Amino acid sequence: MSALAHRWHLYDNADAMAHGLSDYLHAQLQACLEQQDTAFLGLAGGSTPMAAYAQFAAGATPWSRLHCVLIDERFVPLQDSRSNEANIAKAFAPVRAQLAGWHGLMQTSDTIVSAAALADAAVHALAQPMDVLVLGMGTDGHLASLFAESRDYATAMDRSTALAVVPIRFDSDAAVDRLSFTLNELLKARHACLCITGEDKRAVLNACLDGNGSDYAMARFLAQYPKPIDIFWSPA
Repeated sequence: MSALAHRWHLYDNADAMAHGLSDYLHAQLQACLEQQDTAFLGLAGGSTPMAAYAQFAAGATPWSRLHCVLIDERFVPLQDSRSNEANIAKAFAPVRAQLAGWHGLMQTSDTIVSAAALADAAVHALAQPMDVLVLGMGTDGHLASLFAESRDYATAMDRSTALAVVPIRFDSDAAVDRLSFTLNELLKARHACLCITGEDKRAVLNACLDGNGSDYAMARFLAQYPKPIDIFWSPA
């Protein structure tokens, strides 16, 4: 259970939430850039934050001082419509060429294990934690691609691991294998926010916050993250 006073930002609809999250990202990153030369923005996949990403990319930011880092990915070609990187890249298309760095997790490799090792080395080479981290959450309480049903879940959640990125593999053919930041790497972020919609996810999040959902990956993140996070929510 997290005892921190997390900050809720409640909106009537998804469009208003997208504008609110975009304004938050601009403000947080501007504050970072007043103190340092470059900033690192961690980006979750999924459909919920895409409108906010597009709003953010349409605004004014010193793009040449910003690195964008993707925190999870499906193990599919970048041309695949299921690719997080491909979809996030569309939102950032107007400014991507101006960025100081664009860091996706998908690597050219025949196996997901070697792809994860290459991605892990690339994240370690950045040698800087994320200044601002955008998270999503599923109705099963997962964040990034930290799915409890994966055979790699225990490794990904192990606080003793030095890995930043791990493969997330599934025994079911119906599920697509993924690459994901580990819990340890997510916990290094200097500022974190969560973007969710719907009453179902709000109920799951409340369970994570009040201790009734302590087995959820999100609950474990919240219990160990040292600062309050900003929670952006709309009903749909």
